[in-house]
Amino acid sequence: MRTLTAAAAAALLALPFVPLSGSAAAETARPPMGWSSRSLGCSVSEASVRQAAAGLAALAPLGYRYVILDDCWLAPQRADGALVPDPARFPGGIAALAAELHGKGLKLGLALSAGTKACSGGGPGSYRNEAADAARVKEWGVDYVKYDWCNIPAADFPGQNVQQIAQTLYPRMREALGDGVVFAMNNEDGSTVPWLWGKDAKATTWRTNVYNRPIPDSYPSMTDVWETNQLRAEYAGGGSYADPDLLQAGRGGMTATEYRTQVTLWAMGAAPLVLQADPAAAPPAIVADPEVIAVDQDELGAHGRLARSDGWYHVLVKPLAGGDRAVALFNESDRAATISWSLGSGRHRVEELWTGAVATTTGALAAQVPAHAALLYRVSARHDAAPPLVTFEADPPKTLGDDRPTTLEPGRAGEIVTRVTNTGATARLRDVTVTGTAPQGWQLTARTPAGTARLDGGDTFAVTWALTPPAGTAPGTYEVAFEAAGQRATAVVAVATAPGPGRSYLSDLAWTKASNYFGPVERDTSNGDRAAGDGRPLTVEGVRYAKGLGTHAPADLEFYTAGRCTSVEFQAGIDDEVGAAGSAGFEVWADGGRVAYSGLLTGAMPARKVTADVTGARYVRLVATNGGDNATSDHADFADAAITCK
Repeated sequence: MRTLTAAAAAALLALPFVPLSGSAAAETARPPMGWSSRSLGCSVSEASVRQAAAGLAALAPLGYRYVILDDCWLAPQRADGALVPDPARFPGGIAALAAELHGKGLKLGLALSAGTKACSGGGPGSYRNEAADAARVKEWGVDYVKYDWCNIPAADFPGQNVQQIAQTLYPRMREALGDGVVFAMNNEDGSTVPWLWGKDAKATTWRTNVYNRPIPDSYPSMTDVWETNQLRAEYAGGGSYADPDLLQAGRGGMTATEYRTQVTLWAMGAAPLVLQADPAAAPPAIVADPEVIAVDQDELGAHGRLARSDGWYHVLVKPLAGGDRAVALFNESDRAATISWSLGSGRHRVEELWTGAVATTTGALAAQVPAHAALLYRVSARHDAAPPLVTFEADPPKTLGDDRPTTLEPGRAGEIVTRVTNTGATARLRDVTVTGTAPQGWQLTARTPAGTARLDGGDTFAVTWALTPPAGTAPGTYEVAFEAAGQRATAVVAVATAPGPGRSYLSDLAWTKASNYFGPVERDTSNGDRAAGDGRPLTVEGVRYAKGLGTHAPADLEFYTAGRCTSVEFQAGIDDEVGAAGSAGFEVWADGGRVAYSGLLTGAMPARKVTADVTGARYVRLVATNGGDNATSDHADFADAAITCK
């Protein structure tokens, strides 16, 4: 993918500040971009804000301009009825800070509360002081107000629900501020349903993620927030935008691919691009791509819509000014997969914005999208002399929705496939050769011809490869890279060892995945408490078991079986260490189907024998489900758990 070299990044960030074209009113009508002090909490200060502003100034030419103080900037009390900054944190005052930022080409934002107190820091809220507070912050030169929903005196509004109260209080501040100030309605828990009326209230942005806390820096949380945001798409646009919360790039909780995906999804949604990390820590290759930012800041302000989604694989389409379209292919799953979409008849120019690759197509758009990745295309009707669009797949899943990597055993040859397709069909491809590179010590050999003299429009060229990890290869995932027709594709394969012939205790085997409610899964002891190794002898209704797995439901353990095993058996029960409390159900899954279930067992019941036929399964899972009550005491034992294989 297109990444900025150190020199290119330095050149980009050294650009002088150049004002965006258009009036100030036009700028406030675009999704705001900048940095928020949220991560600093009440440790925020003039010094920390100046440090962040220095980093943000380098990004100002791209549109990152707003330095937003997210609470804890206010003094505890008003002075003569007026807002004042905390003298310890901001001794120089807000007006001086705003002037300093304006001199750097930046703008200042402040958080206020629609209630009687600020959300954090103990400062006053703006309830019944909206006009005075708006005049005060405008006098200081503030350009952005994040209006929080905290400490609302609901008793002052008898007979009104939360939405009705909000529809009274938010417009008061909006009107007092005027159109020249960005107005961000920030009701984090969604109780005021701002998407239904935010545009009518002239809000620049309104929060949608219904989290009553800052967005966590994790891939599952980010995708949950994005999915919620998409449910509000119909209400956004035209200067009033859905706000799914801050960008996480630079904080360290996600991979570079996942951070790039967040920026892609936010750009497709015309969302505010506001950094949570220190701007100096935000990677330019992810947050400073001008072509991607242009999609977010497009003057139409359209919120991209889901054109297709089947749970794991998503296609989003967003109209752009001038007749172009942005198309995002998002693979939410844990394995690379090919996602396709029809652009309609005619010849189309497609540019993948993260890599800069340009191609042409007669209507089909298809690409193998890595796990957790999103590709972003700008599609136009221009007739550039570009090569046809090529779809290059490495080890595509055999069935839709299969998100496990191909699994190989040390010392045993496995088989994977690569496919090159002339998807664009605008010209013939000639002399296509596929090459591959495996980890050091591995054997990679083409079992079928690795080249073809020509590939006509719509045709596919497949190569079958033998891939062998050396004996002794450690369990884990490994990458095998392939190149063809100017494209690169990577297969992620797993290495695991299946059980040997005969009967084996599962507690003596390595699992490929394990999840547990509290603490780790324990081998040959109960779950115990949260720490590893703190379990006790496996005991159900006074019967002790020397072997087995101690879990805390909900729990899920996966074992690789390579299709060579026939049966699983165990004694299911709630461990005596929780007394008569606790309840759980015990399941066995063979590949994608449940093949055995214990029924509901409680802490007052003896162990129950469970036997499952797993013949031919590549993976076997032991699952303990919560019994429907509080999970605190659900210590679920898979006692004497064993598997029989050929």
